[in-house]
Amino acid sequence: MATVRSDLIIPEVFTPYLIEATTQTDSFLQSGVVQPLAELNLSAERGGDFVRIPFYKANLSGDFEVLTDSSSLTPSKITADQQIAAVLHRGKAFSSRDLASLAIGSSTDPMAAIAQKTAAYINNQKQKDLYSCLTGAFGSINNNSSSSALFGLTIDSESGDTPTALSPRHVAKAQSLLGDQGSKLTSIAMHSKCYYDLMERRAVDFVLATDVNGGGATASGGSIQNAFANPNFGQFMGLNIIVSDDIPTTGSGSSTEYSVFMFSQGSVVTGEQAPVRTQTDRDILALEEAMAIDLHYIYHPVGLKYAVSTVNPTRSVLETVGSWSKVYETKNIGIVRATVVSNND
Repeated sequence: MATVRSDLIIPEVFTPYLIEATTQTDSFLQSGVVQPLAELNLSAERGGDFVRIPFYKANLSGDFEVLTDSSSLTPSKITADQQIAAVLHRGKAFSSRDLASLAIGSSTDPMAAIAQKTAAYINNQKQKDLYSCLTGAFGSINNNSSSSALFGLTIDSESGDTPTALSPRHVAKAQSLLGDQGSKLTSIAMHSKCYYDLMERRAVDFVLATDVNGGGATASGGSIQNAFANPNFGQFMGLNIIVSDDIPTTGSGSSTEYSVFMFSQGSVVTGEQAPVRTQTDRDILALEEAMAIDLHYIYHPVGLKYAVSTVNPTRSVLETVGSWSKVYETKNIGIVRATVVSNND
């Protein structure tokens, strides 16, 4: 008798598997670039299509006043603004044949095997949503619009610029764009072509976990593991590397240009309107088993406002420059984009 979906997927057991696997395999979460924000969960759970995050302007202006017996202090205004994030409602269904193929090679725990692969799928889709947000915030790769929210945080992205291979110049320039906040950049996301270009130039450093934890790495010190082992791509100019082939590109072949994003910790926040849900069904007439997942979440670049009224935006809407405006001071945004080429093309 063939194994059916109902033998493999028990929602109340499978969903915790899935949530744990999704967290463990999300490179943006593991690097600290994306961080959960409790306020997003609380606001989203109340319902609605948007979450508003009020804040006070970061810096107070004006110099000290000289105190005298004959004059009073003049109050300066503390101004407030708000970030606005859109709730994304997403889902996907898989048929029995899809599920059977996912379970192949894991006879001991097929549910865990399916959870791992479903988690990888979810993370891939979330990353694509994040890149869509960033495309809208920065503008197109090689013809950056001055009306884009983060126009001032791009490198070699304007029309007429001639992008070069990723180098220390790009990191130094990115840090300089953030001024006295430049040292807060901690991670860099790039296409695999750019990564292996760096590898060929021996520009990637691998940091040992013992070094990260403050101890000295020694050959006899027991188990020595790389700091980022899942996946372990090392560091470039002190920034932890995230490799993703979903990163936005333009052109083809030797004319391909790649986006490279540099992030500070927590420069993207996430929240849930509802936990990941798994449902199963069987069509007895078609003799077909199915599993469906649905997610209701927020991925939001800190310091921006979703500026249009379109609810549950598609990626096309997220990628539109007019969908975003900047509400933080530029140097406090914590994300910089460079446009580069690869010597591997």
